[in-house]
Amino acid sequence: MAGRTGQSSAARHAARYPRVPTRTRVFAWVLAILMAACASEAPPPGGPEDKVGPTVVGSIPAADSVGVAPYSEIGVTFSEDMTRPRVERQLVVQPPIVFGRVHWQGKTMMVQPQDPLLRDTTYVVTMKPGGRDAHGVPSTASFEFAFATGAVLDTARIEGAVFLKQDPVGKAVVRCFRLPRGPDFDPLAQRPDREATTARDGKYRLRYLPANDARYIVAAFVDRNGNGTFDPGSEASAVLPDTIVLTPRVPVAAGVNVTVVDPNEPGVVKGSVVNETGIDTMRVSVGLFAPDDSTRAKVYALCDSIGAFEIKARPGDYVLRAFLDLKADSTCGEYDCPPGAAAPCREPCIRLPGTLSVKPASTTEIPAMVLRRREGE
Repeated sequence: MAGRTGQSSAARHAARYPRVPTRTRVFAWVLAILMAACASEAPPPGGPEDKVGPTVVGSIPAADSVGVAPYSEIGVTFSEDMTRPRVERQLVVQPPIVFGRVHWQGKTMMVQPQDPLLRDTTYVVTMKPGGRDAHGVPSTASFEFAFATGAVLDTARIEGAVFLKQDPVGKAVVRCFRLPRGPDFDPLAQRPDREATTARDGKYRLRYLPANDARYIVAAFVDRNGNGTFDPGSEASAVLPDTIVLTPRVPVAAGVNVTVVDPNEPGVVKGSVVNETGIDTMRVSVGLFAPDDSTRAKVYALCDSIGAFEIKARPGDYVLRAFLDLKADSTCGEYDCPPGAAAPCREPCIRLPGTLSVKPASTTEIPAMVLRRREGE
């Protein structure tokens, strides 16, 4: 056969099936894949996308349980599988305990306290929002329950609102501490007996407190960075000066409002200066100077026609001086003497004894100062 046609079988195959360029074959292959993908409009594997955040559906012990054994574990059950390490950081127990072993039983997270629970004590367990399920969807609501190691569950409470410059503050952290405390007690740095977060309208409620003539200190701060820890240099805060007392007859303290103060908000210094120098052609100047620097006032103001002054200043420590600024250089020092003067001429000046501490958003009243002609530092 081959001898009659003069063509080999390979030549006949090439003539019947022409060679397609490589680039053309690659393009056709990619096009076929894309058409197949477009033709399939079924949802991705695993079902519809999960958009619903997880919730807590149960607790161990059960909510409001009494007589719980001191060696009991504490657990919360979720509505779905969770991203475990993140969730474990969202669990808070008050009064504080040290977590020992943390383990999971399906959708239930179990915590074994390192030390036995205190006897005759009501514990409050809070699962904060933000824990994520296995699909990465976060929870949006907190969950709280209480149990008691004694025969009775404490039910007293402290409630009120948090304000900043007369406006309610949402997501502020409110803490209460039962007294007495040690000499190093710092209510904004230590772990509290109870803690709550304000709602959008600024209101809070500290629940499950003992009412056996217990005394409490209440503190609040605006947790701007959401880390659950007070940052003194940047977050507004306040400690309520009044002690709250809860008794069997009065187990609820309502209207306990806390006004937090921005640490960078200026304070006000007010007072007056009596000018007895005999120089009444100019007003008395008042300046706040750095304690280690008298060259120029950091804050400067003039007294009014009756000698009163008011200065706004950033929080900090200052030296206050009142003087006649004859040289117009914002400090009390020497000025140009008349011709023939035997000694340098000093501006009349008086210094408030000690150091003046300006607190954020506070007003400090200065007793009347008397400025005389030859009074020095």
